[in-house]
Amino acid sequence: LPAAGAAEALRPGEMEERARLRARSDFAWIARQAAVNLASAYRGNFLLTRLLNDRGRFVLALLMLDMHFEAPPGPGLTAGRLKAEATALGVCSPGRVGAVLAAGRLLGLLAPAPDADGRRRRLVVTDRMLAIHRDRWRVMLNALRMVLPEGEAGLNRIDDDAFVAAYVAELLRPFRAGWRLVHDIPSLDVFVDRDGGVLVALALFAAGGTGRPTPVAELARAYRVSRSHVVDILQNAMQDGLVRRVEGRERGGFLAEPALIDAMEAFVATVLVRQANAV
Repeated sequence: LPAAGAAEALRPGEMEERARLRARSDFAWIARQAAVNLASAYRGNFLLTRLLNDRGRFVLALLMLDMHFEAPPGPGLTAGRLKAEATALGVCSPGRVGAVLAAGRLLGLLAPAPDADGRRRRLVVTDRMLAIHRDRWRVMLNALRMVLPEGEAGLNRIDDDAFVAAYVAELLRPFRAGWRLVHDIPSLDVFVDRDGGVLVALALFAAGGTGRPTPVAELARAYRVSRSHVVDILQNAMQDGLVRRVEGRERGGFLAEPALIDAMEAFVATVLVRQANAV
């Protein structure tokens, strides 16, 4: 959907709530702390950085969780159903869905489950996958509780499967209606569809308060992607005026420009309001 149509997928007042958060005198600090904690949560974690990190796989994971929690007699999570919905939403191709499902089973994130309909090959999300998502949600809910009461409420219920089922459904609802983050923050498009791209943006934003450039090798090592891949992301970001290269014998690397800092603060505000609505 175009941006104008996609905005209708959001809850009434959502854009105003984001603006209210960003107007707080302490929001820049809150946003940076959220970025620091998210970047740390992903650092060195293969499952998060390689299976669940970019836009397509993020939405795909929410679809898996939503289907997993579907009450009987619903069909639940099946490969065919997931491929059909992911393709219809433009999230990713059927082939990519199949690859993610195969990796998920191999790594213990998904498991086969018995089904009354013998023709169906039902899958379930394992406790391991749920734990990964709960840990990530806790990071954002901890940031949210500094600005809205829903943060504390969410933290108190995040281990309750009934709560998580409804929470996931609301996180997913605007994506199903056609909303995408880049409709609201188009400058992040250079990051969101690349393996580790959002993590690179988070790391640079988190480091922005120190004034110290972040080396390519450090980003590649932290998020399990190649140096050449990181360089490609950052070169494109440089062309868009989002980052700049700093030469240095002891510590050369990249720094976030004001345009990236502004985009990442908008990103954190968006995520926090979406989390509050889901709670």
